[in-house]
Amino acid sequence: MKRALSAFSVAALAACLAVGAGAGPASAATDDPGANGSSAAAVGPSPNFTVSADGWIQYQSLLTRVGAPAKVTLLKGQRNAAGACTSSGGSDSGPTTSTAVAYTEEVAFNPQTCESKVATSTLSPAQANQLQALSSSSSLSGQSSEKAATNTAANASAGNTALAASTVYSRWLRTDWIDPINITISSQRAGLRWTSTAWSYWQYKRNSFKGCVGSVCLDKTYIVSGSNGISTVTNGWRFNAKVHFRNTSFALWVVGILGASGWAACGFPTSSQADFYHSDTVTGYKSGAAAWNWSDSKSGACTNLVHHGSATGTTFS
Repeated sequence: MKRALSAFSVAALAACLAVGAGAGPASAATDDPGANGSSAAAVGPSPNFTVSADGWIQYQSLLTRVGAPAKVTLLKGQRNAAGACTSSGGSDSGPTTSTAVAYTEEVAFNPQTCESKVATSTLSPAQANQLQALSSSSSLSGQSSEKAATNTAANASAGNTALAASTVYSRWLRTDWIDPINITISSQRAGLRWTSTAWSYWQYKRNSFKGCVGSVCLDKTYIVSGSNGISTVTNGWRFNAKVHFRNTSFALWVVGILGASGWAACGFPTSSQADFYHSDTVTGYKSGAAAWNWSDSKSGACTNLVHHGSATGTTFS
């Protein structure tokens, strides 16, 4: 073996996680080929992704598993100053109270070029709930990291008759980094509520995942730093939330689940650390229209096997 993963025994780790991987998320995998229908051989015991000869990593589409038709487009690659591939996007809408959820999912990624193929679809609330359930685990424990919300005294006290009679608008945006067996490793949601005269409420929620088998937790994703703020823009208000998550054992987790072929798919990393970044922005206009955008990145061990998802809607609590 040319490179040692760490003093940790890969064989022992795989044995330790075999029960969790078999009874937990890995058992939820299906024979669905995903949005791209790749003919490439699957890497490791999980059919959730494949690696083709030209270097493209194709992920099993969650959208196809909830029966949502999707449009797939190719996005050109981008790298940030640190050399990490970034995922960015966004859209806007007119005044609406629709309960539908717009979802964008990365279904293929080329780590050499940073190019991605993304699928977009509009989901019913039931489909959105089903999709979120597919990226969680009943046998491994999830961890909610941080939640905060505020409405300033000035805006809260502005609840006079005119303001109370105004139509209330809201918009939320959530971005996710999803691991090779479709567990959401890190996510952040930013939400804003406003009227034609003032913003009334903003919120961010950050979640990370820790994988535990019994009392042993080998996969821990935690917050390194975070920030948030609201500002006034032309004819409206803008809320932004940023967060940096880190997992110092991510490569061990991937190898434990996927075996030696998973380590090979990661590029034989000598470090187990992975970092995940989210920057989510929601803008509410006095007209009731809204805009939202994100710019997320990933770097470190095995993050080439991690894909991106984003969702937006009008109802949050």
